[in-house]
Amino acid sequence: MPDNHPLVCRFGAFGDMILLTPLLKQLYQRSGLSCDIVAIGAWNQLLFQQMPYVRQVFSIDSRSRPYWINPGQRELVHQLQRHRHRFVWVCETSKKSYRLLARAGIRRDNSVNQLDLAPVAGEHYCEKWLRLGNASPPGFDYPQRALEALDTELFVSPEEVQECQHWLKTRGLDPERPLVCIQAGSKRTTRRGKADRGSNTKYWPEANWAGVIDSAIESLPGAQVLLCGVAAELDMCRSIENLCRQPASVQTVADDLPLRRLLALLSIAHSCISVDTGPAHAAAALNCPLAVLFGQASPNRFRPVSSSSPVQILVGRADDNADPDIGYIAPQQVLAGWQATF
Repeated sequence: MPDNHPLVCRFGAFGDMILLTPLLKQLYQRSGLSCDIVAIGAWNQLLFQQMPYVRQVFSIDSRSRPYWINPGQRELVHQLQRHRHRFVWVCETSKKSYRLLARAGIRRDNSVNQLDLAPVAGEHYCEKWLRLGNASPPGFDYPQRALEALDTELFVSPEEVQECQHWLKTRGLDPERPLVCIQAGSKRTTRRGKADRGSNTKYWPEANWAGVIDSAIESLPGAQVLLCGVAAELDMCRSIENLCRQPASVQTVADDLPLRRLLALLSIAHSCISVDTGPAHAAAALNCPLAVLFGQASPNRFRPVSSSSPVQILVGRADDNADPDIGYIAPQQVLAGWQATF
């Protein structure tokens, strides 16, 4: 018997999936049923834990390998065939994604698709997904809902917060003192080659980060600065830490920060300073005051959005007529943006 729970398909990165959360809430409010998600990366199952709008996540590890030599893709198709959904929203433009979903019986004529959504110049992705969520696949007769505020959401349990506080204490940190999270790296930082290569449009020099951290510690009494990230960003984080004038107030935790601990940390942190990357979106979704440095991506379309905490967007240019360039954001600009969040 077909399943009436909404199915949302999005093969996105960390931040992309967080920007999807208003759509999940909208479909839940329309139908009264939690959503299932098709995604790329097993980490999505961790990301959407505790979320009342999500029932389960189906995931694959890669779309790049051909279908017949990718067991994960074949298992996904078998799962979707066995667990057939009546109502499907596809938040994708890739032909490869549509070919994969078609193997499971999800086609453009029996689902709602991003490809059929009229483009709106400068539209934020949350607005786009909410427009898509008011479209209805055949037989989905629930009333539309007016577009709500573009609030992303993530959820953390009290037990996860307690575990994070215990972890902080084991590292000599005081959960009662202000915790300032720094996210200097991004997915581009972890690719091959030097972090400061020209193709890394989200790179901001380590010396700049150290200068901001030094000033933040001076301006916020008792501040403890945590350099966050993944293990592949460890060298960059340690380079920043070594440049700081007050290393006793700075710790690199990029090698000890699994996803659910990161979310718990952001939920209790005083604030966060980040480049435009997934953890910045997580901070906003968890209502952690945020200053975010943008490179070439459009803040109008990709900025993190929060329901109740300030988000300061920082953009640099060589001159008024030049394209945005993160390298032209001054440390003083970042410090002022961060201070404006509290």
